[in-house]
Amino acid sequence: MKISLKSGEELAMVLILAMLIILAVVLLITVINVFLVIKRIEAKHKGVITEAFSFKTWWKSLTKAVPVENEEAILLRHSYDGIRELDNHLPPWWKYMFYATIIFAIIYMADYHIWKTSPLSDGEYQQELATAQKEIELYQAKNAAAIDEKTVKLLPNDPKVAERGKEIFSSKCSACHGQAGEGGVGPNLTDEYWLHGSSINDLFKVIKYGVPEKGMISWKATLKPNEIQDVANYIKTIGGSNPPNAKAPQGVKTDSTASSTPVALL
Repeated sequence: MKISLKSGEELAMVLILAMLIILAVVLLITVINVFLVIKRIEAKHKGVITEAFSFKTWWKSLTKAVPVENEEAILLRHSYDGIRELDNHLPPWWKYMFYATIIFAIIYMADYHIWKTSPLSDGEYQQELATAQKEIELYQAKNAAAIDEKTVKLLPNDPKVAERGKEIFSSKCSACHGQAGEGGVGPNLTDEYWLHGSSINDLFKVIKYGVPEKGMISWKATLKPNEIQDVANYIKTIGGSNPPNAKAPQGVKTDSTASSTPVALL
């Protein structure tokens, strides 16, 4: 699992967890010392002499190392080119670590593959994608009102933008421009001829302010800036679609793929 400290609250939780681990280690050492003291007191009452705890004795119990002067007892009889082998056992600490890895593997398998309480790498990736998408949508929602004819973006790789734009176009614009943009009272929006420019900035401006002298109303009081951006992006997608019953060309032939602002790649 990846730990991401994105807020002060998460950092505080990690610090608290670290303090709890340290406290648990201190308590464990205290309990062990109390246990050793009790054992020594019991042994003293029984008349048994016990050695006081020392790091050297403790380390020897972990390694089970045989002193050099006693190696003759574990020397194997066979010889390889005059070299004889000692029958040393694996040190306890190594075996304990090996047992710990087995326990960890069982817990890991149960957590990730049986109970599936934690996501695998692909699941984490999908979660991060979903989180990133929510952050993008939140950012766009917060900055929706800041979009104007100068900052509007061409978003050809975001299907949701075209989908929202199509929905608005069908309900607000199709009465004059046709369901497929073929034109009607208003001009054809699918050919290469434009009356007021074909860039995303031009489309946004016309939708926002309208062209009152030609019957095109202003939509700035009805549609939000991000909605106007969606409609403008949708109109860019229907260019060259050649719908049936298309209205005759009007205006000047321009490159409908032109964009005055950089294309935003999401």
